[in-house]
Amino acid sequence: MLCSFYRILSVSFLLLLLPALTGCQLLNTDNKSHHIKSVPPDYTKYYLSLVELNKAQIADKIHQHQLVSLAESVLIKQDESNSAETIEWQLKSALFFALPHSPVHNPFTAKSKLNQLSFITLSKNNLSQSDFAFFSMLKTQLNQQILQLNELSQEKKARQLIKQAYQFQQQQLEVLQQQINQLRKIEHNINEHGQ
Repeated sequence: MLCSFYRILSVSFLLLLLPALTGCQLLNTDNKSHHIKSVPPDYTKYYLSLVELNKAQIADKIHQHQLVSLAESVLIKQDESNSAETIEWQLKSALFFALPHSPVHNPFTAKSKLNQLSFITLSKNNLSQSDFAFFSMLKTQLNQQILQLNELSQEKKARQLIKQAYQFQQQQLEVLQQQINQLRKIEHNINEHGQ
């Protein structure tokens, strides 16, 4: 009976110890994988995955991205050599700002984030040819969008000036109309007194 008790105790001890050993083994392999150079993300696929999200889901992704940036802000601020993490953060940020239905959509900011990274830096940073082409095309598209927004802004200013000129002319017309009415009254009074 005592022998079976020890046997049950040793089996249960091994069963309890097994997950801990497996966990240590998993942690050990994870540590080895950190020494292996990380594969850069496929930004084209990442952008396409963002396109499929609704505004709330995009806002969640942006929030997660901001949390990562807060956690790595010291690294990003101190790193002048454009590390892979900094470049990845910049490129993903640019995608969030470039996405048309994003709550933070702003082509000016997206273009600015892309301009902070030179094409030479991007090509040296293990960016795939398709992603390099994607970001080149995105820069071109953002330039077009910015030009169109500037043209729209100029047109709005021109319309505003035309509207102000029209309102001024309307006020001048009302003043002239009042003066004509006063002159008619004066003429009418003169004609009545002259008879």
